[in-house]
Amino acid sequence: LPRKGFILFSELEGAISKEEEELEPNARITAGLRIRKTQHSASLHLFVEAMSQFNTEQVNYKEKCEERIQRVISIAKAVVTDEKIEELLEQGNYGSIFSGDIITETLEVKRALEDVQTRHQELLSLEKSIQELRDLFLEMSILVNQQGELINRIEKHVMEAGEHIETTIKEITLAEKYQRKAKTVSIYRHIYAISLLRVFLLESVRN
Repeated sequence: LPRKGFILFSELEGAISKEEEELEPNARITAGLRIRKTQHSASLHLFVEAMSQFNTEQVNYKEKCEERIQRVISIAKAVVTDEKIEELLEQGNYGSIFSGDIITETLEVKRALEDVQTRHQELLSLEKSIQELRDLFLEMSILVNQQGELINRIEKHVMEAGEHIETTIKEITLAEKYQRKAKTVSIYRHIYAISLLRVFLLESVRN
C-alpha cells in the first residue's frame, strides 16, 4: 500500500510538471493547475502523516514481539543470559536454548520453541517492511523537494507574466497619452493653418 501510494503521487507530480512545462513563458497559471497543485500538496502531507503513523505502529509491534519471545524463553525455563537472549533475537538461533543439557526437552518446550521461531520470522518480515518504509520516506523526501522546486518555477512564471502584463499596460497607457497629445497638436496645426488661410484671403480681397 505505501508503495502504491508513492507511485500515485509520483504520477500526479509528473502530470503537474508536464502541464507547467507546457505553459508559455509569459502565460498566466490556470485556475485548474492551481487547484490540482494545492490538492496534491495537501494529499502528500496527509500521506506522509499516515506513513509516519504506520511506521510507529510497526515499531511498536516489533517491540511487543520481542517481549513475547523473551517471555516464552522464560517459560521454557532456559538458563540464558541477557547477552545470549539479545543474540538469539538478532540471529533467531533458538535451537541452542533447547539443545544439550541446558534443559530437558518436553512437548511444552518444543511448542515454545516453535512459537519463538514463528515470532522470529514475523520479526524478520517486519524489519524488512520497516526498511522498505524508510526507503520510501527517503524517496518521498526527494519528491517533496522536487515539488518545492516545481512550485518555485511556477511562481517565477507567474511573476514574470505579471511583470510582462504590467509593462504592457504601462506601454499602452504611454502610447495612448502620446496619441492624445498628437491629436491635440494636429488640431492646433489645423486651426493655425485655417487662420493663416483666412488672413491670406482677407488680404487678397482688400488688394
